[in-house]
Amino acid sequence: MRPKDMTIVDFLKERATRNKEDLAFRFMGNGELDGPITEWTFSEIYRRSVGVAEDLVERGLAGASVLLAFPPGLDFVKAFFGCLLARARAVPVPLPNPRSKNPLDRILRTAKACDASTALTDQQIAAMVQAMGFEMPIGFRAVTDRIGTDWTGPRAGMDEVAYLQFTSGSTGHPKGVAVRHANAVSNIRVMGEMLRLNSTKPAIVWAPHYHDLCLVGHVLGPIYYGYESTLMSPMEFLLKPVRWLRAMSHYKVANTACPNFGYEYSARRIKGEECEGLDLSHWIVAGNGGEPVLPQTMERFTKKFGPYGFRPQAFMPTYGMAESVLFVAGMKPLSRPPRVLRLSTADLEMHTVRILADDEPGGRTVVSCGRPGSGHRVIAVDPVTLTPSDSDRIGELWVQGPSVPGGYWGLPEESAETFHARLADTKEGPFLRTGDLGFVADGEIYVTGRLKDLIIIAGRNHYPSDIELTVQQSGAPVRLGACVAVSESINGTEELVIIAEVDERRLPADPQSEGPGAESPDAFWASAVKTVQGAVSRAHGLSVRSVVFVEPRSLEKTSSGKPRRRYYKELFLKGDLAVRHAHRSPQPL
Repeated sequence: MRPKDMTIVDFLKERATRNKEDLAFRFMGNGELDGPITEWTFSEIYRRSVGVAEDLVERGLAGASVLLAFPPGLDFVKAFFGCLLARARAVPVPLPNPRSKNPLDRILRTAKACDASTALTDQQIAAMVQAMGFEMPIGFRAVTDRIGTDWTGPRAGMDEVAYLQFTSGSTGHPKGVAVRHANAVSNIRVMGEMLRLNSTKPAIVWAPHYHDLCLVGHVLGPIYYGYESTLMSPMEFLLKPVRWLRAMSHYKVANTACPNFGYEYSARRIKGEECEGLDLSHWIVAGNGGEPVLPQTMERFTKKFGPYGFRPQAFMPTYGMAESVLFVAGMKPLSRPPRVLRLSTADLEMHTVRILADDEPGGRTVVSCGRPGSGHRVIAVDPVTLTPSDSDRIGELWVQGPSVPGGYWGLPEESAETFHARLADTKEGPFLRTGDLGFVADGEIYVTGRLKDLIIIAGRNHYPSDIELTVQQSGAPVRLGACVAVSESINGTEELVIIAEVDERRLPADPQSEGPGAESPDAFWASAVKTVQGAVSRAHGLSVRSVVFVEPRSLEKTSSGKPRRRYYKELFLKGDLAVRHAHRSPQPL
């Protein structure tokens, strides 16, 4: 059989034979090198997955959609491959959020969207859901511990849907990208080309396992290329980010990836004395995607960890989304750092690209996301005329290539609109309409924002990511990477709204204290609001009508780690946010 005809399942079976005793997956239970660590070889993951597949077939779930609602760990990995072996559609979902008013709402909406009747999970989660006492339209079942030998069931075809990667969707309308085996294998090859992957380059990730970043790069990738993949819980990283770098040092990791937030968080939170003994000289690729890549973050991270072997050319900003499986662009020479352009802010407000000269002040920096992978094409298109944008104009990024799936599961109209676009002048297509704004320069992709998230006030275009960065750097008590900027229409006028998670570490130690120097709650929140409003006014010339501080870890992101701005705008308008403090300025007369 030629490699181009091999499915994910074929590669899994091949690894179980050719590399059966090689380490495939490692899970660090608490993120510590001396903590509980689970390791499975390629043979073990295959036999455990066969056991899951046998159980699914016996329960009549072959060909059905099966939700995978697991905490971090390797049970998710065996359940995912078990679904693929049984030709059930795997549907990774996040666990119920206890901070949400309706903790099971997202799971139930996803189940309805893909007609799933069963959710696989572990014993603890199954018991917790049962204890809630809700009448459930789906059954939560603990995944089996059965160990199989070899799978002899019918073989999946390349055009068969392997799994559904759900995007955030709106409040009641989640969308599942129907990823076929052919799409996944194509994107894994693109990933390998970009990241220079092979069996000798171990990888590590702390991103959630249900995110496409972890699923494609660190669950599917090892099966294709044969490298060992170390998984960590995102919570263990957040509690102590040096765990990530210590694991990289210990296991001589060559590749990792996370959003810009992860590098910023590490540079800010890891103390100098914690770095003793680190060896990052094996680090070849530091993938950075899912949110805007900031030059100052790369500089800060390099300055702090360069003495321990980290090289600035390791940074590899990437561009992608669930609608393209994962990767779209990211190719760059490993010998140089990413390209950075400084653009005129005033021209950007008019969707025009003008690169500033070295002696021109101000401006906004944008980082190149590299070139598309082989066989893939990215163009910038005017979202109104649906014709290619001029080289000096911002347009919507359209993607073409074998990684792009055919559409969303069970949504033909939205699939046609998003996945089957054609240019108005030449009728060329189909293209994936990404909804992202940007431009292409010297063959490299630059992303400037989201089309539907663009904030237009008084005829000027404002990118919410710029405003969110201003708020996070303002000195206000805002958690890093946990802020969204949206607008609301009041009497026909768009007004700016900031929704941000409060940083609990910045709260007064005893807000009820009346001792000398104690800050009252009213004074604390008034100062926080004033800080946000002042920073946005100075940087963007905008007035902030509403500032809403919400509970920590209550702003979830998309499956690709992007802010769910429209979703939280809906919750704001409904008054359904987990509010810690809200301020609303009076409307001008």
